[in-house]
Amino acid sequence: MIISFLISTTVILLISLNNNFFGSKLSLLDKPTKDKIHKKKTPLLGGLIISIILIIFLIFNHKNEDDYLFPFIFLFAFFTLGIIDDRINLTSNYKILFTTIFSVILILNDESFLIHKIFFEITNNEFYFGKFKIPITLLCILLLYIAMNMSDGINCLLITFSIFAIITINYLIANMSLNLFDISILFSLIFLVYFNYKNMIFLGNSGASVLAAYFIYKLININYFNQIDVFKVVSIFLIMGLDMVRLVIIRLYQKKNPFERDLNHFHYLLLKKFSLIQTIVIYLILSFSPIMFSNLIKISIIYFVPISAIIYFYILNRLV
Repeated sequence: MIISFLISTTVILLISLNNNFFGSKLSLLDKPTKDKIHKKKTPLLGGLIISIILIIFLIFNHKNEDDYLFPFIFLFAFFTLGIIDDRINLTSNYKILFTTIFSVILILNDESFLIHKIFFEITNNEFYFGKFKIPITLLCILLLYIAMNMSDGINCLLITFSIFAIITINYLIANMSLNLFDISILFSLIFLVYFNYKNMIFLGNSGASVLAAYFIYKLININYFNQIDVFKVVSIFLIMGLDMVRLVIIRLYQKKNPFERDLNHFHYLLLKKFSLIQTIVIYLILSFSPIMFSNLIKISIIYFVPISAIIYFYILNRLV
């Protein structure tokens, strides 16, 4: 494991400190536009770094490749889709199409990549989807993929969210230790927080897509083998989910593409009133306070989720 950390650190520093060289050579540069807030070309190397570090950890630490074969293929497919999107700016229709195709292929080959049921901790009951399990699985995949990509717009937000989410899902929801995937992704994200904050590297669509694929596979797989409260999972992604639904409804009402980029996202609105760090802290508190309070005072999370949603809409109302 030590060798993995040393090699990974070297690779991350090599790419990050030569960010403009790699960004230019790979044609992965994010150019400023009217619907973006950065002012100069910035390399989109976050997804590349996360993927390389994952490969390094798998090569040096894992002997039974079959255990991680399907999740690796799934993440690599999303990374490839994201890289292509970063280079040629794919339309939302193509991204949704390929995400669906990747997911269907994995569903047909991996039984654990299906949402057969959901568990309600407050009633201690499971609800099985039966013949609807495949469409429900695809719907959840698309919603999380879209929500995470839409939440990536300001420095460090999706990165810090993912760090907290990885730890929360493993220790507070699944009650399990970190596996090789978790450790490698966490390690790369910790470095990316700094370089992203310094405007040296953006996650890009490749980075956001890799993270989305990771959480999609992780949550579906955990749900297949364990009983995890559906409301705990929902609570983590509630804010980005509500913001996604709000934006889609507004854009459809205005007869615009529901997935068209703009500056009306919750995090952009927060950034107009608060500093970057304050914006991230507010977003993280709204996302993780329900599960934190639920575990701290031993009260069902179902009582805290509506409070978080109400606070979101209250703040939103004050911002617009």
